[in-house]
Amino acid sequence: MQLIFDKDYELTYSHIDWRGTARPSAYFDFMQDAATVHARSCHLDRDDIGALWVLSRMHAEFTRPLAPYDTLRVTTWCAGIKGPSWLRAFEFSVDGQPAGRAMSSWVILDAETHRIRRPTTVPQAADYACEARETLPMPGKLDVSGLSLHHTHPILYSDLDVNGHLNNVRIAALVSDALDLSEHDFVRSLQINYTAETPAGLTLSLYAERTDDTFRVRGEADGQTRFEAAGTFGRL
Repeated sequence: MQLIFDKDYELTYSHIDWRGTARPSAYFDFMQDAATVHARSCHLDRDDIGALWVLSRMHAEFTRPLAPYDTLRVTTWCAGIKGPSWLRAFEFSVDGQPAGRAMSSWVILDAETHRIRRPTTVPQAADYACEARETLPMPGKLDVSGLSLHHTHPILYSDLDVNGHLNNVRIAALVSDALDLSEHDFVRSLQINYTAETPAGLTLSLYAERTDDTFRVRGEADGQTRFEAAGTFGRL
């Protein structure tokens, strides 16, 4: 079993925003893919274990902007198992130089009942974790109270993942839409807590607040919080 997995991603203009730098959602797209490919290589994908991987929380830190045709190396590994949560760490580099890192927590849901399954029900789990490397701490709770309505967004075809719910990468894009990014804003850190599934047909209300250095965002639909986000800005 390959405990530490690397994959390279070339940045194309589909990942780039109007300022000429990669959108925060590009990192989330690459992390989701690297995690999926790694799990598949270890015989831990949905077909092997009869369960769905669901991202619960993600905290990412970025040290430099990415430009078109940069090649981003994503290194990832299972950083431990705590209760029902599988921790997955990421490191980013460009031409061998650090570009950021992230820590995430995931759960698996039974494919039939959609109830959380504990890692102890998966025999491969005992050999999957690699806890020797230094990582960010496990993402914690966020305070996203007291925000003002920024915009609404109907959940349509292009928002959906393979499970028929709002994709976690699209959530990163929707959070970015609520930040009113200026020419010089650089999202230096971003945490998203995914609190409830959002199926097609619902309309999200996004509430937001930002200062020169920080931001907070909350997504609600049908009176229920669907995701929470917070982070910090640097300067381009």
